[in-house]
Amino acid sequence: MKPVRWLLMASHVPPSGSLGGIVRYTVELARALERRDDVELHLLTSPEAEQPLADLLGCHGRTVAVPRVPGALVPAVERYLLGRRLRGFDVVQGTKHLLPRGVAARSVLTVHDMLLFDRPQDFPTAKRHLLRQPYAASLRGADVLACVSAATERRVLEWSPRLAGRTVVAPLATGSALLSTPATPVAAVAGRPFALVVGDSQPRKNVATVVSAWQRVVQAHPDALLVLVGPPAWGRESYGPGYPALTASGHVLQLTGIDDGTLRWCYENAAVVLAPSLAEGFGLPAVEALDLGAPLVTSLDAALVEASGAHAEHLPAHDVTAWAESAADHLAVARDGSRRTPRRARTWDDVAADTVAGVLRR
Repeated sequence: MKPVRWLLMASHVPPSGSLGGIVRYTVELARALERRDDVELHLLTSPEAEQPLADLLGCHGRTVAVPRVPGALVPAVERYLLGRRLRGFDVVQGTKHLLPRGVAARSVLTVHDMLLFDRPQDFPTAKRHLLRQPYAASLRGADVLACVSAATERRVLEWSPRLAGRTVVAPLATGSALLSTPATPVAAVAGRPFALVVGDSQPRKNVATVVSAWQRVVQAHPDALLVLVGPPAWGRESYGPGYPALTASGHVLQLTGIDDGTLRWCYENAAVVLAPSLAEGFGLPAVEALDLGAPLVTSLDAALVEASGAHAEHLPAHDVTAWAESAADHLAVARDGSRRTPRRARTWDDVAADTVAGVLRR
């Protein structure tokens, strides 16, 4: 049989191929699809990234550039003007909220989460008002919804029961670069025992609970450090009232925009990784922690519990006392030098296999 001509929408991916979570998802999935004999991968790119991404992913002669328009107009062009131009493909997959309307192919939309509907207050005003309607229309119009977790699939079906029968679940995996890049020590930690939180500082990430707990932890472990790793701030932030004092005293360290080697070192050397989020679509830091052998504590969020299962401790998100006691216990264990063995990591080839199988059986 001929390979399936598969167009992956990647206009949000910069020429470097690196940025935030959805960019990483798109690049990792593209690489995995390109390795498959049953898929002929094509990429929809920005004009600036067309050649760099073709070089990065090996898709020479198999790219389509969106029209050169101001960045704010790209989503509207993709949603309303692009569909009739995308001819000759068997599958068109949107990886970031939108699908072209009227596309003549099997349409697939990756559903990372439903936070735009569940927690609109976390998004900038423009995105909240301009994206919700086309995202909803894309969800309803897709032939297949590729959900990143069973928890997200359940939320989709709660939002619209009519979408039953169109969903598949393809859980994510730790990035290949994170697993292969040598660890780079963080000099600022200077051998101190530390707990790690990975993610942005939006209110839903619930960093404030961990910061409040840390005020109690340092009473028992005065040399302990809380390391917060995340992207540059966007939207609303919430660190809790104890953050300034803990930062000034050297008990909280913020690391922004670090590379894979530094992140790997943080996971591999943390006494415990804390994932207190109130709402996730998947919860990749939990999977990364387990794949790199770190002890893990998560909230009771359905996606985090699904991703970590019996390999982690699960606590009520707002129980400051429970988080403080758990962190202190893990710091005490870490002083004894004991470490967990990394679990066998799911791969992006597994993600691609689940996606292709789910799409083609529909």
